[in-house]
Amino acid sequence: MAARFLPIRAIALSCLLYYADAVPGITPNLRSLTKRYNTFVNCDERQMAKASQAAADMANLALHAYDEANTDSYGFKHYFRDKELDKFKGAMSAIQRNNDPTNAPYNFIIDCAPTGDIGKQCGDKIYAITDASVPRDDNDHKSIWLCPLFFGKGDAEKDLPNTEDADQLKAWCKQKDYTFFPTAGHVLLHEITHLDAVAKLWSPDKVDGMGRHGMEDFAKSSKPIQDARRLKVFFDNEPNREDEIEPAFNAESYAGAATELWAQKFCKKDFIPPKRGYKT
Repeated sequence: MAARFLPIRAIALSCLLYYADAVPGITPNLRSLTKRYNTFVNCDERQMAKASQAAADMANLALHAYDEANTDSYGFKHYFRDKELDKFKGAMSAIQRNNDPTNAPYNFIIDCAPTGDIGKQCGDKIYAITDASVPRDDNDHKSIWLCPLFFGKGDAEKDLPNTEDADQLKAWCKQKDYTFFPTAGHVLLHEITHLDAVAKLWSPDKVDGMGRHGMEDFAKSSKPIQDARRLKVFFDNEPNREDEIEPAFNAESYAGAATELWAQKFCKKDFIPPKRGYKT
């Protein structure tokens, strides 16, 4: 389940921008991605390499997801309703737009070695913790803390393959159920949607009781990407239900769709839901 404590959100191992109109994003220059963050702190050489690659993969996912998403693609409709397409593309656009280091619409800090209470919250089952509180001003840059598990085994262990390396891409695409084993870029994309400064770019009407715009966590099992699919099924079956957050307000829905759309494009395959659907 997702660990919850306010005003921080965390993603546990046991589970794991809207513009009024969607606007195209800046094509990422992956070599400049480390400039997108205001600060990397407490990162050794190995951690910096891992975090930088995750940032590059996150932008890569967002770029291709923006291009590929439509109401007919499995990669989109597994996670969102047709009416949420503009919100999804708005999110992918906002993530891409921040790749411009000369005009980034938001800034945040990546901390590779959280300490104190945050370090205790990390434990051995948390990948990352994000400060979802509302910034006091433009200089109040919030943090994404990368826990030790982010740099170890598990969902964040993998990176996206190099699409220009045919053998590497082929090997990655042959994995079984690889869409359910997210990359570090996938985890970081999930986390960035929790940031108030990011989410309000595409979702200004999504505000909780504390004034925060960041996305929420719907987590019911050990596979958050499958939970995101289940959430979509819930609303397909009961469009007016009010006991769960909508897909457009669920962080993993964005990460799951981005990962699946990327795989759909480069692996040339669709991922059809089980014939009997998902357990609800």
